[in-house]
Amino acid sequence: MTRPLPFLAVAWCLRAVVLGAAAPATSVPVPPPTPAVFQRSTLPEDHPYQKILRDYLRTLPAADFELGVTNAFSVRPVPADPEADYRHYLLTQMLQPLVGTKRGYPAINAPARLFVLKELETPEGIKRPPVWAEPAAFVAAWDYPGNPYRQSRALKLRAFVTMCVHLTMLDAQLEHAPEVGAAGRSDWLAPTVILLAHPFPTVRDAVPAAAQQAYLTGLRKMGRRLLDWGPRGEEPQLDVVAPVSLWYVSRALGDAAFAQEVETYARRLLTDERRFHPAGYFVDRGGLDLGYAGQANFFTSWLALASHWPFATNVVARAHRLRAHLCLPEPDGRTYGPSHFQTRYSADAWRDQWEWGRYRNLAASLVTDEAAYLVTTPDAVVLTNAAAQRAGFFNEQIRENAYLTEPRRMARNEELGNHPWKFSLWQSYNFPAMVSFAYEHYPAGAWAHRQKLEREQSPLLRSPFLREGAFLREFAGAFTVAKHTNYAAVLHTGPVGAPGVEDGFLPLPGPYGLGGGQLSAFWTPATGSVLLDRRGGMTKDKNMDNLEDWRSWPIHAVSGCRPDGRVFTTGRIQSPRVESTVNGLAGSVRVSGTIPRGMLGQPKVLDGRLDYARTFTLSPAELRVETTLQSTGQDALGELYETLPVFLRESREQAKAAPTQIEFRRPQAWAAAGTNWTEQVSAVRLTRFGGAVLVEFDRPRRVKLSPADWEDTYLSRASCRTVLIDLLENQDRPRVARSAAVSYRLRAAQ
Repeated sequence: MTRPLPFLAVAWCLRAVVLGAAAPATSVPVPPPTPAVFQRSTLPEDHPYQKILRDYLRTLPAADFELGVTNAFSVRPVPADPEADYRHYLLTQMLQPLVGTKRGYPAINAPARLFVLKELETPEGIKRPPVWAEPAAFVAAWDYPGNPYRQSRALKLRAFVTMCVHLTMLDAQLEHAPEVGAAGRSDWLAPTVILLAHPFPTVRDAVPAAAQQAYLTGLRKMGRRLLDWGPRGEEPQLDVVAPVSLWYVSRALGDAAFAQEVETYARRLLTDERRFHPAGYFVDRGGLDLGYAGQANFFTSWLALASHWPFATNVVARAHRLRAHLCLPEPDGRTYGPSHFQTRYSADAWRDQWEWGRYRNLAASLVTDEAAYLVTTPDAVVLTNAAAQRAGFFNEQIRENAYLTEPRRMARNEELGNHPWKFSLWQSYNFPAMVSFAYEHYPAGAWAHRQKLEREQSPLLRSPFLREGAFLREFAGAFTVAKHTNYAAVLHTGPVGAPGVEDGFLPLPGPYGLGGGQLSAFWTPATGSVLLDRRGGMTKDKNMDNLEDWRSWPIHAVSGCRPDGRVFTTGRIQSPRVESTVNGLAGSVRVSGTIPRGMLGQPKVLDGRLDYARTFTLSPAELRVETTLQSTGQDALGELYETLPVFLRESREQAKAAPTQIEFRRPQAWAAAGTNWTEQVSAVRLTRFGGAVLVEFDRPRRVKLSPADWEDTYLSRASCRTVLIDLLENQDRPRVARSAAVSYRLRAAQ
């Protein structure tokens, strides 16, 4: 039998699952205090709806859960319909919905006896069946000729029983043991509400009206909690789960007034500039993190496809427009971008969270053409066979069960058992993405629209940096991006994050983004990105922006230290002042601010005031940079540098590519750059792939390289080397510098 998913698609999906589980430590909320588990021996009956549900579950014998299916999914042809084929293709691009395998509970092949009440209520506590309701409901509703479970009452009842256990137990926990977790926190509760609400329209016809109404009473209660608690404001990628959950609750309830409240909640969340910046990013502790915004993009694309709310579609479009302008193509076909401004994550926007291979990008392309360049069109054979491939994959899942703990082997069907119920932020190992929302909410005519873009050879099918023509675009004071014939530049002038002691996160040292106004990337068609600002991130035990390595930090900043070693940098000016003048394809952007007196875990670095300004002048031929500092003269400085972050290569993906060659020009000739000072340097030449970039100083400068290459170690293997331009100009002797300045231009070498 043909494998249902291409190997790479499966590998990327698994990678995404693993990366989603391996989030940087600062994204993990502080664990709830003990007791960590809320348990009881019988399902709750504190409220009438709970009693009705428990009484109903008592009436269900094991026979009601017997599927009566002996044949597998059959691989059958489906009527030729390009839209239906493309929709099924989307279904093949993510592992979910899972109905088996060691990564998903066996929703289909679990023994029927596990769903009766006596198996759920035990002296050891409440047990939950080995099934996730969303994929079980999907299979019961899947309109495919070879689906033997279509409209199976037994499969719907399996889902409903599982939903009742989660609903009644979670409600009781929130009332009787709120300290266990989720109380007052919409961001922690919302993922579970998806699995409570999403399957209901499919399974409701399998249960009597009284049980339906009882369940909806409890579900409304959960939705009411989300509405009343509101966004938490700690992690934007979690806050955006609530509107998705609430949309499914409103669909299940069919209550117009409740639905209006849900839309109002979502609108406020997604249009509040304190939460979603006009530039096109979710605000994360005052700054941004495009990596973690991958989760936010996943859920907002989901919400936009499900709800059709214009404001949700607008968020997806703006987020992907910004993302497209921060991901620069390499001559070898790869894509890299800056990450220095991110609050937590070291990798760029293309190596973000919850990408699920190409699935999320495919889903986003159904919402906005700003994501059209991220996907490719499958050929006719792949489209025609998509439904059958998914059917075959379901068969593979059903044959593979979870590992038994002892001994480590695959379980037989009759060995499967229930599990103790407990609250978890993500109830499933695969998080709440147990459904293919792009398939379920497929917009009519999506395939025809894609074909139209291709027939017209739309520029939207290519990266902005590979399209014809030039542009100079501003993103609400946070970014300015220029693309000309011979170069492109990305300027970050927006705010960066700041830690809050009250936010409940695990404390970690290090900056919450490095900003102050930086040249985030300088790119040419022949070289790719020769300058690229990165950061180590906040990934505990993996990679950090270690203070002792500040000279090697790959950022475009002014950084230095006092004679006693205390470090300061313009990179921690959280919100620089921005003045921008753009006229057609030319423009000037000026940033300014005062270097904080305390930073990077150092209570006091500077005694006096150190004011900074940097002006970027963009023209079709070149980019000019002028940096100035003014001091009140109260601080002796030991070192002071303008730093230029040279992108060498991605050492894992570009292992065979030569690293960027860095040379200094003196009056005599060009020479390889080194870690010792070179005097009278008039220019720096950066040679990469088939081209070169020149950095030409206004006057000869004293320049050297940082002590070592900088290497990322988490989710990317970006390798950089920093050029240090001496601003103190006192032969390495400390002095009080009342002013310092440097000016240079960057252009593609002829």
